[in-house]
Amino acid sequence: MDPLSSGLAPQPAPLPARLPVEPPQRPARRPRPRSPAAAAPEPPAAPPASRLPPRLYDAYYDPANVQRQLDAGCLVRGVVRLNPKNRADAYVALDETPSPAARRLHPALTAYDVGCGDDIYLCGEPSRNRAILGDIVAVRILPKRAALALYNQHCGHTDRRMDKLRRDRKVRLDSMADQLASGCDAESSSSATATTPVSATTPASAASSAESSPRRIPELFGSVVAIISRTKDRRFTGTLSLHSPASVKKHSLFLQSLTRPVVWFKPQNNAMPVMLVPRSEVPHSLLLPRNRDHLCSVLMRDWGARDPLPTASFASLLGQRGSLDIETDLILEENGVCCDPFPPDVLKCLPKTPWRIPDKELRCRTDLRSHCIFTIDPPTARDLDDAVSCTPLPNGNLLIGVHIADVSFFVRPDSALDRHASQRATTTYMVQKAVPMLPSVLCEDLCSLNPAVDRLAFSVMWEIVPESALVRSTWFGRTIINSACKLSYDDAQNVIDGNRLPDSIACFQSINHKVNTAHPRRRTQIESSIRHFYNLSKILRKRRFDCGALSLSSVKLSFDLDELGSPIDCRPYIIKDSNRLIEEFMLLANMSVAARIEATFPDASLLRRHSPPLQRRLDETCEQLRLAGIDISPGSSRDIQLSLAKISDPDTRFTVESLLTGPMQRAAYFSTHSIFDKAGYRHYALNVPLYTHFTSPIRRYADLIVHRTLEASLAVFGNHVSATHPLLPKHYSPFFPKTSYKGSLTVTDARAAKQLLIPDSKRIADIAHQCNLRKDAAKKAQEASSKLFLANYLHQKAHSFDAPGVVSVAVITKIKQDGFVLTVPMANAGSSAPPVATVSGTDGGSAPFLPMLSPQTSRLQ
Repeated sequence: MDPLSSGLAPQPAPLPARLPVEPPQRPARRPRPRSPAAAAPEPPAAPPASRLPPRLYDAYYDPANVQRQLDAGCLVRGVVRLNPKNRADAYVALDETPSPAARRLHPALTAYDVGCGDDIYLCGEPSRNRAILGDIVAVRILPKRAALALYNQHCGHTDRRMDKLRRDRKVRLDSMADQLASGCDAESSSSATATTPVSATTPASAASSAESSPRRIPELFGSVVAIISRTKDRRFTGTLSLHSPASVKKHSLFLQSLTRPVVWFKPQNNAMPVMLVPRSEVPHSLLLPRNRDHLCSVLMRDWGARDPLPTASFASLLGQRGSLDIETDLILEENGVCCDPFPPDVLKCLPKTPWRIPDKELRCRTDLRSHCIFTIDPPTARDLDDAVSCTPLPNGNLLIGVHIADVSFFVRPDSALDRHASQRATTTYMVQKAVPMLPSVLCEDLCSLNPAVDRLAFSVMWEIVPESALVRSTWFGRTIINSACKLSYDDAQNVIDGNRLPDSIACFQSINHKVNTAHPRRRTQIESSIRHFYNLSKILRKRRFDCGALSLSSVKLSFDLDELGSPIDCRPYIIKDSNRLIEEFMLLANMSVAARIEATFPDASLLRRHSPPLQRRLDETCEQLRLAGIDISPGSSRDIQLSLAKISDPDTRFTVESLLTGPMQRAAYFSTHSIFDKAGYRHYALNVPLYTHFTSPIRRYADLIVHRTLEASLAVFGNHVSATHPLLPKHYSPFFPKTSYKGSLTVTDARAAKQLLIPDSKRIADIAHQCNLRKDAAKKAQEASSKLFLANYLHQKAHSFDAPGVVSVAVITKIKQDGFVLTVPMANAGSSAPPVATVSGTDGGSAPFLPMLSPQTSRLQ
């Protein structure tokens, strides 16, 4: 039996034999030469087995054995996720459909698939076997009887403790509910800085819903036997201490085995264990008593099977918490956002500036520089990666185009730039700055679709019937464009409202490949295009929701900063018709490209899915709302949307939508190779069978992979696919550009094109996993940045109110162990002084209330 697969500890090495000692030689005689082995110093004796720390975790299977057992169905693979409140609770979410062999061996796996919502439970830290959040692991399914015994052993006492906490919490919640109902807070009213108490509206079941239902025993238990791929996000922030934690003091042999002084790192992320850092790596000043609360970051290293805690190496000193700059650095470090300068090998991949389009590209691309193409973006945007065009056709239809920056021309496969971009995977947008995925020369200049300059693009064009927004035909191609102007959403909204574009907006026109100031007719053409786009977007949006799409709104805050970077004003970002106009055509482009690449490469496409919500949690939420007098039908996305449409009060609807985001799963990238049943490809919120990301390659690595896949598809099938695929129109419009250009590839064989541009299927799955991790981390960083600046803004404003407080109606949406979450209507959203409320915590004290943000928005996109 393989000792690794059996989990047995290897036997200690035998003590080395002592080398023979030669007798002394006579001085007159030359000593005989000795071998190098004989001349070497005697190796130290290995410690006896009895002095080694005991093995705490099973040894990992070797990779070859893991692959054999995965193929045989003895193991399954997935991604580890941890309970942030209790790291002994861990789960494995499948990242590929279990094989038929695995389902035969474990019939319970028949109900499990990627995104099904039911994960494999890892009961206790030994079952997790040193894996951390984001690791891809191989898991052995435990027999039911052994699993229940393990559950009773590790979780029985936890359940009893939680039962006691629930009873104690019920008492506290009853007291809190009485205070809210009476509208008084004795302690705050008697304080010198008294504030008017909040008037709170609570659902009838608010207190009772906080009392969580008994713990549900999972269906499947597993044990990690190998880490297939370690997460690259292994940098953590926290504090250092010279004193060992209580949890490690019982491991006396482990402490005795340490050969050099260490300090103990306590991560801020409670899901991570304490780590050992060599004391020699830590700056001496950081260990002084006055600096013990200063934050630093470390890089997690090894975690042996005999070690209760992992080791780490010191990375950087962050400083003491408090300032916006340090808090921002902390947020970026906590979420693994790489802020380091781009390394020299990456910068060597960049083209020299000034740059011009090579003659080869001019010959092999479709020239659209004479078309009326323009961008609509936020006023502060500098990475303009999408543009649109609209041309009326002689038959009364419209030729609509979406033109996306061709980043794949500059980021070639397997280059240093490509590898670095795949690690960052996304641009992270903080309140005061952006951390880009690509160097600025690309994202702000050569790839950005700035006006009056020639740019490389990937274009999707449709012939659309204006009255019904019916797509008659679709065209894909690699193009050259020249944007006529850069518009903001406010500029486009003014046109939608019936106004003209202001003369301050510069418009250009490319005539015979020379850029000139546009004729007034070009400005009129842009205004007419915006109106056409608006009319089409209304029809497309209505059709989407009639077909079952779901939209759960949230609050996105916008800040004005002073010269020092501090917030001086805060307001909710208003979504206008011009925003929805662009959104509809970006969605249409993403869906069209998804159908095209999946039809060409059904086993090697990077798509984006959104699994249905967690049904049990959705049912519980709907029941809670029903008790509050609000009926939500949880049958499908269409049922939920229809139920929301019946709520007339906007504040109530926002609160209900905030509650409904809880059961929703996050949208995720995946490789079509990983899911056998195409029903698993569906996007629940959009209610479409295929979807991907194509429209933002400057800031998303997944879009870059999709561009390469589309380029390979062009090489095989050309600009239009007359296929039997139900999502691809068969009609070829005679108004499309007359071109046979298929791209930069000269091959016409699908296999050859795939080998040149598309990674193998398993590599695409790894890319999807990395993109998912980085997108979620970037989203968390963005939300934390917004909350940080909101808290700073409210802290400044709290001392500037003339009145001692602001009265506002609030709705309790969630009750936690140490307080509750409220939503406050943004009645004076446009004011520089948003409503501030004061609520009582469980300790009876008062704390400023922060208007609720909705971090779950990204779950649906």
